[in-house]
Amino acid sequence: MKIEKINTQLIKPLTPTPPDLNKYKISFLDKCLSPMNLAVLLFYQSKPEGQRCLEESLARILVDFYPLAGRYVKEESLVDCNDEGAEFVTAKAADVELDDVVGKNDAGILQHVYPDSYYRCDEDASNPLLSIQATHFPCGGVIIAVSVSHRIFDIPSITTFISAWSSAAHPHKSVQITPSFNIPSFLPCKEHNFGVNLKRSSAEEPAIVAKRLLFDKAALTSLKSGIMADAISGSEIVSGVIAKALIRLDRAKHGKNREFVVFQPVNMRERTIPPQSKHVCANLTFTTLTAPVAASEEIGVQEIVDVIGHGVRTNVAELAGILSPDTDGRDVIIESLGSLMKAISNRETNFIVFSDCSEFEFYEADFGWGKPVWTTITPQRLRSNATVLMRNKEGDGIEAWVHLYQDDMPRFEEDEDIKPFAH
Repeated sequence: MKIEKINTQLIKPLTPTPPDLNKYKISFLDKCLSPMNLAVLLFYQSKPEGQRCLEESLARILVDFYPLAGRYVKEESLVDCNDEGAEFVTAKAADVELDDVVGKNDAGILQHVYPDSYYRCDEDASNPLLSIQATHFPCGGVIIAVSVSHRIFDIPSITTFISAWSSAAHPHKSVQITPSFNIPSFLPCKEHNFGVNLKRSSAEEPAIVAKRLLFDKAALTSLKSGIMADAISGSEIVSGVIAKALIRLDRAKHGKNREFVVFQPVNMRERTIPPQSKHVCANLTFTTLTAPVAASEEIGVQEIVDVIGHGVRTNVAELAGILSPDTDGRDVIIESLGSLMKAISNRETNFIVFSDCSEFEFYEADFGWGKPVWTTITPQRLRSNATVLMRNKEGDGIEAWVHLYQDDMPRFEEDEDIKPFAH
């Protein structure tokens, strides 16, 4: 796909950020994360004449989302909210139509619809924290790519931003979404050398590819019929099916049954004591993990689903008090990340990761010319055995983006439980 970048500009907040908000100190959890960017892609079949509404509404909401218009100062662990602006890139596709990329199984064809800054992770003080690219197609369709630094935002935060931006751009919407940036007051930064380093090794790793599996309403109904739990969600049953196939793949590669651990990031906003607003903007997503489980050849989807559910519930209960006034949440973070790194250090364990993003309402992002016909999330640098789960447009199915080493993907797609959904 050939994409031509036509124009790049900086969109500044409509009104200056007050002096008392100029220095946004990030939280301890923010500081612990590896530098990278997160991106959400929104696909629209039509757009208004011109895109001034996008730029003007962005300037208006940056008043409330003021850290996104600033620049990160690594040495001071803060965002200088200097109103330098968010990056807005206008691009056009010359050789394809929107229908050529919507719903495709290969994520590689989408690499050029992101702003260039999405691929920069050096945290230079000149890098924008928010970058947006609007890629226009000859048919009139458009892809809006929203890229945000993971240093200050997680996926739920991006959800809040996109909801606020689309509401501000829509001529007939009056929904007011006000973000909160109070998490650093609960979890202030401190220096602590506790051995957590989430950076990748400098050694060259095998190429990782991403392919989409589609589990529609009929498929989920059929799969759930074999599970005893009544309240199980579509993403849970899909996780069980994919994990079972990954366990078989691991057995074939290593010639033996290895124990497995499942990691799953969980949004803690409304799970903390006291609960936080869903519009809190910061990193407040924690990676839960199961206890190591023996991967016998007889292990089934039901058992895997139970293991994942128990792991999430146990971890959430342990993390619930992280913002409580009688708890130093930073100690909870240190213990949680320490357990995570200890688990990862065991080279004889099969690690499986599920990021369940099916709860986020990206399909509601209507800028005034209709809702998206497709959405997808692409975190950078996902490891092999990592899956991102999204709901489909109809809301009754699950799309699973499975990331594997390139040489492993063909065997995975031929798995008897996976083949029906690899289309």
